[in-house]
Amino acid sequence: MPIHLIYARSLDHCIGRDGGLPWRLPADFRHFKRTTLGHPIVMGRKTYGDHQSVLPGRTNVVLSRDPGFRGADGIVVRHDLEAALDEYGAGGRLAFVIGGAGVFSAAFPRAEAVIETIVRTEVPEGDVRVEAFDFAGWRSEKILEHGADERHAFAFEVWERKRP
Repeated sequence: MPIHLIYARSLDHCIGRDGGLPWRLPADFRHFKRTTLGHPIVMGRKTYGDHQSVLPGRTNVVLSRDPGFRGADGIVVRHDLEAALDEYGAGGRLAFVIGGAGVFSAAFPRAEAVIETIVRTEVPEGDVRVEAFDFAGWRSEKILEHGADERHAFAFEVWERKRP
């Protein structure tokens, strides 16, 4: 069951500030949509809370420890990451983990690929950071540099786990 992590981070690994993204990068949004469209996306409740809507064209799975949590119509709520990944990655179906930091850390050992947008800035006031994953045993498959979009230059990098 292929599991891919996808996120944008700053040079100091910030992925969030004040309940949202610390930048607006239209080209990155297009990349995210193009990459995840048609696939299940798995996210934590706080990530879901950042946009409070269903991302169209994808099964939206929200993880919550609260057994009473209900999302908007079209949201699938699950209470266990492993079970959600087993269910939505079943049969060789590709599923994407889209946040937040804790969900990324928990899903990383199962991930076959990590798709990073590296925003060429630092965000010291950021309040959510993704860990600096150890990519030993992985290979960088593709790096695509992108000039400034709005204010920041960025790059897309795809890491794939090496197969034994």
